[in-house]
Amino acid sequence: MSDVNKMLLHVLLLVLMTGSIAGLFAGTALVLRPAWLLHVGNFVNRWISTRLMSRVLERMVRVDRWFYRHHYASGIFLLGGAIFLIQFFTGRFDKERTLIEFRHLFSIPPALLDRLLDSAVLTILLGAAFALIISLFLLIRPSMLKSFEQGANQWISLRRALKPLEISRFGMDEFVFQNVQMTGVLLLCGSLYTLLGLTIWL
Repeated sequence: MSDVNKMLLHVLLLVLMTGSIAGLFAGTALVLRPAWLLHVGNFVNRWISTRLMSRVLERMVRVDRWFYRHHYASGIFLLGGAIFLIQFFTGRFDKERTLIEFRHLFSIPPALLDRLLDSAVLTILLGAAFALIISLFLLIRPSMLKSFEQGANQWISLRRALKPLEISRFGMDEFVFQNVQMTGVLLLCGSLYTLLGLTIWL
């Protein structure tokens, strides 16, 4: 077993054991002192709106006017960056040395690291080729980019995507509040089973 798999296994076992111990305490509280846990639940159940967090991302930032106004400067900048990336990753990039350095930094299997590096280089080269084409349009005929820009500039509302998270769902809370002791017994049994199974396995 590799070092990464061992680390992931230890993290998983730690999470399961911590959850089992927390389940033991919560199940005991539900059986012996259900009113206490109900007060804790009312205090913890605070609504957190995602709209406040996504408000900054909902602002539209327009940079196309700057590119059209300074199309020669932006075209030369994109062209130089694209040529540099293509020349570097097709001629001067030392893959073997990069793999050796990454193996010292990350505990990743060599075959997986080789595939990840190839994917990253291919993505960079494709992006550089796309930037090269855009830079030529900016230098020669920037007006030809307007049709492409109108098709690409589609507004995707983050608020609409996060709308299902803005709906309150109290079905589980109502079931627990109506069946407090039964839920506590089930939680106790499940936590004990998981904790004993992990202890025997270890």
